[in-house]
Amino acid sequence: MADVELNDAFESIHGRLAKQQDIYYRTRNGKQFAVQLVNPREKFTAKEKGLHVGFGQLSKLASQIAKNAELAAPFMPDFEAQKAKPNGQPSLYQYLLTRFLREAKSDRAGKVEQLMNQCRSISDPKA
Repeated sequence: MADVELNDAFESIHGRLAKQQDIYYRTRNGKQFAVQLVNPREKFTAKEKGLHVGFGQLSKLASQIAKNAELAAPFMPDFEAQKAKPNGQPSLYQYLLTRFLREAKSDRAGKVEQLMNQCRSISDPKA
C-alpha cells in the first residue's frame, strides 16, 4: 500500500466518487485509505435479511436506551463494572448492543423482545 499526502481539498474525502467506481475512500484512526470493493453482494438469502433486520432492531434499541437515563439506569452498574476491565466497552451503546446480541443469540426467554416493548411504551405513550 502506498502512502499518499493529500492536499486540503481531499482531506475529508469518503465514499465512492462515481457510482460505477469500485474504489471507495474511508478514514480510519485519522488515516485515509482507498479500498477496492471486490465481489460486492447484491442478493441475500431470507435468513441473512432476517439477521440484518434483527441487528438493526437491536442497534436501535441500544441507542434508545443509551440516550434515555431512565431506561439506562438498570444497566449502569454492570456497564461501569465492565468498563473498568482492560477489554471493557467504553461506550454505553456498544456495551448494550453487545449484551443484546448475546441475549438474542441465546434467546433468554424473549428478554430482548420485552425490552423492545418497554422502550416502545416509554417513547410512544399513545401506543
